[in-house]
Amino acid sequence: DLGTSLGRLRVLWLARCGLVDLDGIGSLPALEELYVSYNSISDLSPLCLLEQLEVLDLEGNSVEDLGQVRYLQLCPRLATLTLEGNLVCLRPSPGPRNE
Repeated sequence: DLGTSLGRLRVLWLARCGLVDLDGIGSLPALEELYVSYNSISDLSPLCLLEQLEVLDLEGNSVEDLGQVRYLQLCPRLATLTLEGNLVCLRPSPGPRNE
């Protein structure tokens, strides 16, 4: 319910807050910058509703699956993304199994 009254919020810092998910983030349609570093976020699908998002800091979270990162393709204005410190950054890039 908190987000329903913050529809014009443009910048949100929630670093080191113990977040485990981003459910409800879609109620902030004007959000341009989201800083959620050092939490336990693994599901990025709620972010696909943020069409104004330009900056996303996910450093030190629990993103393991490249499929989660693909949700961010639906954020047309996203220009700056930080994923350092997530397991998805430690895995080799996907490719044919025989390479």
